[in-house]
Amino acid sequence: MGLKLIKLTKAFEKQLGEMIDEWKADQEKNHTNRSPGSIFKNDYHDFDYYLAHLGTKEPGNGKVPDSVFFLLDEERDRLLGAVNIRHYLNDSLYREGGHIGGGIRPSERRKGCATEMIRLALDECRKLGIERVLITCEKDNVGSAKSIMNNGGILENELVNEEGKIEQRYWIRIGADPHAIDPKNHYLAYCGLDCETCEARLATVHNDDALRKKVAEKWSALNGIEITPEMINCSGCRIDGVKTVYCDSLCKIRQCALGKQVGTCGGCEKTDSCETLALVLNNSEDARRNLGL
Repeated sequence: MGLKLIKLTKAFEKQLGEMIDEWKADQEKNHTNRSPGSIFKNDYHDFDYYLAHLGTKEPGNGKVPDSVFFLLDEERDRLLGAVNIRHYLNDSLYREGGHIGGGIRPSERRKGCATEMIRLALDECRKLGIERVLITCEKDNVGSAKSIMNNGGILENELVNEEGKIEQRYWIRIGADPHAIDPKNHYLAYCGLDCETCEARLATVHNDDALRKKVAEKWSALNGIEITPEMINCSGCRIDGVKTVYCDSLCKIRQCALGKQVGTCGGCEKTDSCETLALVLNNSEDARRNLGL
């Protein structure tokens, strides 16, 4: 399939009608969601009105400017889905909704189309100057989560949305940052420790207050200071998002790596002689191996 994103024009009026009719029938039968909502808010039978009111041009009433694209299979001349790209986030979208919201028509799902549509949408985000893209989906929507992660999505946390369902929030870095995190190793801390299994990160991602309490008690005993459960919020050392006070501003290794702009300590010329890093490496063969030492 030769897939690309297009802006809707009169030339695709028939294809639009076929897609919307199929989609709505599935929604009525299977009670599936209506994402992106922008393509369902108006009646496509009045095509001129539909086209003129497809996107949001001016901010207001909780909305931000956006662009609506349709996923076209050029070989079959068939519309497969649609995606809404918000040009920036307000408070509501930051919590739930994000920069990109999209969907694939029922008959074209589970074919990799969603992954490709997100990839193409990220290209459009680059054109808008967006460097970090937020995409959210409900936890039980395994297909959407997989498509997001296939494009480098990193789960920051989970929260309960307005419908009482668990919403997952993923970030994708697309800026021209030479030190951007390799998606395959994004849980690796600068020192080589693995943040993926860190209980503080797990408590944050799953919003687990019981685990926060457990970690706070453990860290308080280890460090001889009072650490409260409210302090246990961290997405990971090299992952964009919330950090514990220690990771954010007190960790000498992280501050040094950020200052030198190295991917990890393994890329620093002073790795072998760094006494601060040695405190970690002498107690963790895994960290040493992760850094390729």
